[in-house]
Amino acid sequence: MSRIITLTKNYLKLIFRAKSVIIITIVGALVVIAALTNVFHTLLDQAETGEDFTIGYEMSEDSKYSYAEDYLKEGFEDEGLTVVKYDNADPEKLLRDGSIDVFIDFGGDDYSITGRSNTEIDARIVQYVLYNVDHVMNGDTGSTSVNTGSIEAAEKPDADTYYCIVQTMYFASLCSVFLCLIYITERRQNIGIRFRSSTASGVHTYLGKLIACVLTTWLSMILITGGLVLFLFDIKLDHPVLSVAIMMFTTLAFIAFGMLFFIIFRNTAASIGLLFVVIWFWGYVGGCFETYMLSSVSQTVKQMSPLYFVNRTLVELSVNGSSDYLMPCITALTLMTVISIGLGMFITAKKKEV
Repeated sequence: MSRIITLTKNYLKLIFRAKSVIIITIVGALVVIAALTNVFHTLLDQAETGEDFTIGYEMSEDSKYSYAEDYLKEGFEDEGLTVVKYDNADPEKLLRDGSIDVFIDFGGDDYSITGRSNTEIDARIVQYVLYNVDHVMNGDTGSTSVNTGSIEAAEKPDADTYYCIVQTMYFASLCSVFLCLIYITERRQNIGIRFRSSTASGVHTYLGKLIACVLTTWLSMILITGGLVLFLFDIKLDHPVLSVAIMMFTTLAFIAFGMLFFIIFRNTAASIGLLFVVIWFWGYVGGCFETYMLSSVSQTVKQMSPLYFVNRTLVELSVNGSSDYLMPCITALTLMTVISIGLGMFITAKKKEV
């Protein structure tokens, strides 16, 4: 353990010799995040105001409304509403997920309307169309029983909260660049050759580099998030301890993953280039550049990105206080960390160098 601590201290010294790189990384991240958040603020607001209003419905076979189903759909579509028919649907789940805005269950002689709590105006349009249908079929609404209710809808994040979180995690995932400072200095000063003649094993050297880079990234993230919260944006995390733990775990996973590139390719430029391509792709499908709520990328492709699980978990924890993606996020990060560290140590033992 003492050897790992000593090596970690030495590698931290190598990193902090290039103080300018760390300062540029922190300041650059703050400037880029602030700029992107302000740019996307308008786009996200426009996207939200231009959202389609979607009606989901189920119709039993013995419903008197089955004869007027086409007329109903036409009436809704004339009002600019999207209509989706379901069989054996779970309306509460659909409403909470935001898949639909109102659900109508057509029974035999009645129907029930359940809507999201923040869609009252459009829900009135739904009732208006249904009233017209009843009037045509019955001459009045006296023979129809109507039940109405609402479900608390999942809140959507504003641009400040969303882009500050996802861009911070995107920059954190790129902080394997700090490893460059270690590898470049090592090769320039032949430090690796000295380590081979010492009692330190390859595993000790591997862990020293990993811990040094993780600690440097954590410090950078503290400064970046502190700057965002204190000086630029008013961001509140509903579960700060859990959110910070996920951020720290994400940093560990991505640095272990990035270190694997340096060990395999042994070329700093090639390692950074390939690593950037992979993380850029994960960021693209994971909602770092366009929100995962409005993304046109398929769910299958999104789930190829660890950043998708991280971003969605952190944003939903911040906005709603809970997230169905918490356990998948932890599972993905655990697998990423274990596989990356395991392969890194295995290759190190075979090559006898890090």
